[in-house]
Amino acid sequence: MQKRDSQYPVFCYSRLPDVPLSAHVPPPEGTAMFKAVRLFLMALFITVALATLDARAAAVITRVSDGHQVGTAQLFPAAAGSDLVMIGEVHDDKRHHDLQMAVISALREKKLPLAIGLEMFDPASQQSLDDWSQGKLSEEGMKELYAKNWSYDWSLYRDIFIFARDNKIPMLALNIPKEIATKVSRKGCASLTPEEQKELPQGISCDLNNPHTAFLEKSFKHLFQRVTRGRLFVFFCEAQTIRNSGMAMNVASYLKKHPGTKVVALTGVWHAVKNAVPEQLRRYDAKLTSISIIPAIAELNSHNASADVVDYLVSM
Repeated sequence: MQKRDSQYPVFCYSRLPDVPLSAHVPPPEGTAMFKAVRLFLMALFITVALATLDARAAAVITRVSDGHQVGTAQLFPAAAGSDLVMIGEVHDDKRHHDLQMAVISALREKKLPLAIGLEMFDPASQQSLDDWSQGKLSEEGMKELYAKNWSYDWSLYRDIFIFARDNKIPMLALNIPKEIATKVSRKGCASLTPEEQKELPQGISCDLNNPHTAFLEKSFKHLFQRVTRGRLFVFFCEAQTIRNSGMAMNVASYLKKHPGTKVVALTGVWHAVKNAVPEQLRRYDAKLTSISIIPAIAELNSHNASADVVDYLVSM
């Protein structure tokens, strides 16, 4: 087994049971004893999870604004003070999802009103997500919906979905329709028909005059030109911008209907950086605050992450 440098330990979580907590509790559902036992078990899970994070597997967390290493005692309150909590991920890295779970658990423990935003779904799936959070959709039904929208293994996200269901935390479809994003990446925003434009959130923008475009050019343009076989880089930027803007508009719309709620958004790293979805949200409503928590990756790490891109960098 490959040894990890002790300076970069990983987040670690015990897997949630394969059946709902209620299936493990003998008292009839709805009784005072059932509710008490359920609350105890959930509190126990959160306590163990956070203890594991701090004691056994505490990652190196850097507050990028001043370069100081901090702990969860600083990270979690910073997240709690923001309207939008962006937590980036490399989609198939379980450690990144454990980080997301840690933040969600901490905010839940503070009894803050929460919603979990999901990049892999567009609004066509919203009713099914509502059914899931309300306990009306089976796990098999959710797995089927998930597989239609996302190609990564269900087990990577399962703990988060089960936690949301068992705590009745709303899950929010963030993205624009996949077909529209794909079309823009190939032909540009100008190719969208009036009918397709109606499927997009009100206020969405495809304007490339934004910091994320410059960031993408600096980070990827040379690579993009080698691997895209003729697709124009500007179309790639437009696709990223329209998705960032769409996710920001969906967050803003939800917060307008549910003021005081904290939206924890789970997206790829390049949507979660400050100049992506958070910047689009700021442009729409400067009063809404956000925080970007990013796991360190080869392209974005302690050597090159800057405060205009990342708030907290987590090395694992």
